[in-house]
Amino acid sequence: MFNALVWSFDVITNINWLEVVKSLAPVATAFIAFVALRNWKRQDKAKREAEFLDILVEATHTYLAEMERPVTLAEIAKIGMQSHIPTWESGDEAGKAAKGAIAYIQKDGVEFAKKMQESLEGAQPSFVKLKSLVVKGQLFQFVGYENCLEAVASLTWQFERIAALTATIGSPTLNWEHPLVLDRLKKVSSIDVEELRVELQERNVDVIKFASATYKKIYG
Repeated sequence: MFNALVWSFDVITNINWLEVVKSLAPVATAFIAFVALRNWKRQDKAKREAEFLDILVEATHTYLAEMERPVTLAEIAKIGMQSHIPTWESGDEAGKAAKGAIAYIQKDGVEFAKKMQESLEGAQPSFVKLKSLVVKGQLFQFVGYENCLEAVASLTWQFERIAALTATIGSPTLNWEHPLVLDRLKKVSSIDVEELRVELQERNVDVIKFASATYKKIYG
């Protein structure tokens, strides 16, 4: 037993530890580099995700701010349509509402549609940016991103609804007796601006909730 211990000690003392260290150094360096690279990738991914969320929230707020004027003008247009409803006539309410809308469009539609179109053109860059941004966000594969997609889809749909209303108001020479034209008129003139405002605010909250929850997942 003693001789074995002596032999082991001799072996250990005869090892050139400097050479061992030298031979292991490349392995250790490679391992350290691998760990560092993995950490850097993780941090870089987190940084890019956080930057995207910042841009998304800012783009949403900009869009909502620029939508205030189109929404207000849509409300004024609706009031104009309602003020021309022939309340003295008998008949169904939908039919009288359509007559009121047509009377307003033929009287003031062209000029007011120009104001609405100008307001939409002011909001269009933020509308396009928000739609493009939310599509790019799918590349990050965020958990729960489908809720954000739905929220932004609803936000941008309100722009499209007002655009449809604007186009109809600015077309006084349409054949209002044609079923398709009349159906379109009824659809756009039935927009409830107050509900539209509520929808914008609620979907904005959804985007903020998604961003907040995702921030927590990124940084813990």
